[in-house]
Amino acid sequence: ADLGGPTGRTGRLVVQELLRSGRATEVCVLVRNETKASEVLPLDDARLRVVLLGSDAAGTFASGCEGVDAAIWCSDGQDGIVEMARLVKDAGDASSKGAPRMVMCSSAAITRPTWPKGKQSMFPGVADIPIVRLNPGNLLGKKRAAEALVRTSGAPYVILRPTGLRDDSPVGRPLLSQGDFAVGRTSRVDLASMLVALLDEPSSTGKTVEMLSVAGYPKPVGYASALAPLLRDAELGLAGRLRRGVARLLRGGGASAADEAKYGLLQQLLPGENQDSASLAMGQTYEQNDKGQEGRLGPRGEERVPASMNR
Repeated sequence: ADLGGPTGRTGRLVVQELLRSGRATEVCVLVRNETKASEVLPLDDARLRVVLLGSDAAGTFASGCEGVDAAIWCSDGQDGIVEMARLVKDAGDASSKGAPRMVMCSSAAITRPTWPKGKQSMFPGVADIPIVRLNPGNLLGKKRAAEALVRTSGAPYVILRPTGLRDDSPVGRPLLSQGDFAVGRTSRVDLASMLVALLDEPSSTGKTVEMLSVAGYPKPVGYASALAPLLRDAELGLAGRLRRGVARLLRGGGASAADEAKYGLLQQLLPGENQDSASLAMGQTYEQNDKGQEGRLGPRGEERVPASMNR
């Protein structure tokens, strides 16, 4: 795996997660300051390859990152982002099974300065927050531009937009959404975990996803069920809405797009790790379901239902 921005507070956690999880046999980190890299990265780990990024980004990638099959971008800038995407564009096609090759860490709120005034006034809780009002150094605009470069690179990608990052935020469960309405806090540890997990999630490819941390909830076994209902970027325009409408009619209508969005969001808040309420037996807890343990009323479909329920 290749990593841009590895010495930042998020990047160094991503390096730790890649090494801890065993997701990558080798982690190639691109740095501009070797001294800082030696201070914050475990350079004694044989799986870590450090590449000094010079003025010739394309040449650096070609010579220093040979064999890389996936990339995570954590840098605030965009220098080298296109070259990184091109490096992994055709890598790992056989083994990746449609999972993204380029995972970009962006930021929530980046589209809100461009919202029409009417929309901003309707949703002040997301459009009138400090980062949107002040937008220091056009930070949000620069993030939008970097996202556009990734989308047009041709690489299978996913863009993750975390809400406000705090080093001291408690870890929890990443809650995923779309539409740039997410507000709150994201644990950097959760963010690093999610960025690495997306490398193995085909349902994330071609999508832009927001996340925040829900403290106290365990992480799910996987994120496929949360990612699957979210739309690919190519489906967000008028043509995409028409296709989705036709698809709903063909499968019997019923649920609206709003219903599907609410269902998908609330299913992410289920207790436990399996997040499968339909597999529960009456009297069985979510934690018992996670462990394959039978509930107090017997297995699903064979429950010994009492004559009355005391609540």
